[in-house]
Amino acid sequence: GGLRLVAPESSEELALESARQYDECYGLAFAQQLKNKDIPEGGSKAVCLIDTNDILHGTRDYVLRKSVKAMTDSILDLVVDTKENRDAIVDYFGKREVLYLGPDRNVTPEDINWMIKQAGRRGYETPAAFMSSKPEAGINHKEYGVTSEGVNVFLDVALQRVLGIDPRKESFTVKMTDGPDGDVGGNEIAIMVCEYGDNAKIVGIADHSGCAEDPD
Repeated sequence: GGLRLVAPESSEELALESARQYDECYGLAFAQQLKNKDIPEGGSKAVCLIDTNDILHGTRDYVLRKSVKAMTDSILDLVVDTKENRDAIVDYFGKREVLYLGPDRNVTPEDINWMIKQAGRRGYETPAAFMSSKPEAGINHKEYGVTSEGVNVFLDVALQRVLGIDPRKESFTVKMTDGPDGDVGGNEIAIMVCEYGDNAKIVGIADHSGCAEDPD
């Protein structure tokens, strides 16, 4: 599942995010499990909550990058089989675990490259598979809107089969949770414009940085 970095911009937001972090991660993982039900590995999610409120001006990005590295090493501590790990870890599962991560909010291509290189340095058997959407391999799902394409398929089916609307010939309205601030919502807006043109009328958006409504 995707690794998400959450860095609230105020101490109040940090307190709110801290209170709901587990529920957010559980809900995202549950949704991934439903989406990936036909894949043997199933679905998962990771949320890294980062306090950037008391740091020096201009160092926020540095703290985010250091947090990615710290979390990566923590995960590798648990899954890379070494004598030191075996002596320190209580393992109730009793089997080797193989993890495949993906990038989510605030994870950069530079983070991805560092993570797979670090996995190789730490002895992870398949370092290239440790993180998806590598800039020089495969498909960058953020750049090409892969997740949003899946969302649009569900939208298209719902419009035509449930509501009886042909979105390429008839207009329809949409209200969105997520939007330009997020990769999925931002790409979905672009896909709707590309697929349906002026027939897609977005009348409301609620996103991280604010919300907007235009009934007309």
